[in-house]
Amino acid sequence: MATRRAIKAINWTALAERISEAERGTFAAFKAKSDQYLRRVNENSESAPKIDWAFYKSRIGIPGLVDKFQKEYESVKIDYPADKYTPLIEAQEKEALEAVQKFISDSNARIAENQKQIKKLEGMLKYSQMTMEDFRDAHPELAIDPLNNPTIFPHTPEYQPDPEGTEKPAAQH
Repeated sequence: MATRRAIKAINWTALAERISEAERGTFAAFKAKSDQYLRRVNENSESAPKIDWAFYKSRIGIPGLVDKFQKEYESVKIDYPADKYTPLIEAQEKEALEAVQKFISDSNARIAENQKQIKKLEGMLKYSQMTMEDFRDAHPELAIDPLNNPTIFPHTPEYQPDPEGTEKPAAQH
C-alpha cells in the first residue's frame, strides 16, 4: 500500500504578505480549499482498513472462494508514483536564489554609485548660481570650449561646420 506523504508546512502568513490587495479574495479562496482538502485527507486513516477474512470465511459457503480473494487482494501492490519533479523544482529554486542574490549585489553596487553621485551633486553649486566657468568645471563633457573646440550657435553637432575634406549629410529639420 502507498503511504501518506508528508506535506511541507506552508507559511501562509509570509505568503499573504506578498499578495496584492487585488488578489486577497482569490488567495483566501485558495487557502480555504487547501485547508478543506487537508482536513479531508486527515479524516481518513493512513492505511486501508483491515479486512476480517475469518468473518467472510464463516459466512460464505463456497469453499476456497474467500481464500482466493484474500490471496489476490494481498498480492496487489500499488506503488506510489516516482517523484521526478522535486529535483527539477529544487534546481529551479537554486537558480532563482542565485539570480536574486546577483540582482541584490548588482543593486547594492548601483546604489553605492548613485550615493556617490548624490554626494557629488549636493556638493556642487546650484545651477542658478553657477558661472560658465563653474559649469565647465562641473561638467567638462557638456561645456562649450571655444578655444579647443569652437562651435557655432546652437552648438549641436548637426549645425557645426564640416571638418575639412569631409562631406556631411544634410541636416534634417
